[in-house]
Amino acid sequence: MSGSTTWDVAPPPPAAPPLDTSPVRLVIIAQPSSTQMLNAAFAADARFAVLALATSMADAKPKLVTNPEVVLVEAVAAAGPTELANVFSSYRGQVWVLTPQGLGQESVEAVRRIECVAQVVEGQPNFAVLAGQIYASVLQRRIAAPAAGESFVSSRSTTTTVGFRTIAVWSTQGGVGKSTIALALALEAKARNLPVLLLGLAAPDMTPLVLKDVANTPNLASWQSNPTVEGLKAAIQIHKRTGLHILPGFRDTVALGDYNAQTGPAALQNLVFTATRIGYSIIILDVSAPEVAPAALSIANTLVLVARPDLPGVLSALEGLRMVKDVLAGQHAIPAEAVYLVVNRVRNTTMTPDEIVREGKASRRDFPPLAAAIMDDPNVELAVKAMQPARDGSEPLRLAAKTLGNLLFPAAMQAAPDAGQAARVKRFGPFVFRER
Repeated sequence: MSGSTTWDVAPPPPAAPPLDTSPVRLVIIAQPSSTQMLNAAFAADARFAVLALATSMADAKPKLVTNPEVVLVEAVAAAGPTELANVFSSYRGQVWVLTPQGLGQESVEAVRRIECVAQVVEGQPNFAVLAGQIYASVLQRRIAAPAAGESFVSSRSTTTTVGFRTIAVWSTQGGVGKSTIALALALEAKARNLPVLLLGLAAPDMTPLVLKDVANTPNLASWQSNPTVEGLKAAIQIHKRTGLHILPGFRDTVALGDYNAQTGPAALQNLVFTATRIGYSIIILDVSAPEVAPAALSIANTLVLVARPDLPGVLSALEGLRMVKDVLAGQHAIPAEAVYLVVNRVRNTTMTPDEIVREGKASRRDFPPLAAAIMDDPNVELAVKAMQPARDGSEPLRLAAKTLGNLLFPAAMQAAPDAGQAARVKRFGPFVFRER
């Protein structure tokens, strides 16, 4: 892991296009009983402009000419996955589908396979959280689309499945456990059967040094030399034991010094965009090299801010917030609700996580709430020495990764309920709903 970090970061080049934060253009398709409720939820949110309402798929098709960026559709407004696919066959935006809890798994998977479906949300959603997820996803797409470059343009939708997240695990401090937490979070996503890529942004990257069967090369420099879809596929390593997909960072600071993370065909923005083209919907950035932190934060839509349980940890977290919300304001797609605080290596002799949050909020009202606290555990070091994933050997780390996973990954990604639970079955066309 990198050492102590001193920030002296120039602002992004003035030629960079400004972030488009205009309201997200939205069309809502739902049953008559739900349409007004959904309209009220989003019309009251200044981040959205509701262009049209529809109560059936036949009613919806002509309203797609309004060119919405997102269509929010209640599954029961359609006769089934085939009708959904037909209506959106030429649509190039994002479709977010709301389904009742217990929808037959076969139908859910059929909906997810529809090309433009960004996410399937099962059960009654939290509309504030849902709105934040949709907004962050659209901003990320707005950033990626104009700078993708000719070699990355496709006539197919660039939307990835199951809710796209680029998660930056970061701190202005060194040695706080960023890489350990990033790896644990990536393994948590993998355990949930999500298409996840762990991207190391360090020089030297510690992943090959602490994880058996991960080599120094290929790595980020390999992608730099061939910034294409095939080049990325060739640069990614698959960990034999866990099956995790990993793109290690640089071997040394000289290689890092030759890398332009902000602009050019090998820039991080193009790397992330290319990864979505391959099929990754979760990209975790282990941001350990301060030189690439501004570029990494500019492409992230989620931030996991790691802090030590002491006063320097509070100050480091405050400095991180200043960088994100003040220095880089308008240059990233991380909404306020997508900043998560993790306090690592808590002991009886340190500040408590609650004290960390109180101290932080005394300086900034927008200091993030605590997402996870990880007790100091010697099993983490033992796992590192054995070159095994620390998540497997440390119960505090495993539980923290699970907690973060529950926060970061949408409910539609969670495991299905036990098949043995009693259920009443209703059918709406090909859809099967199980009421519990």
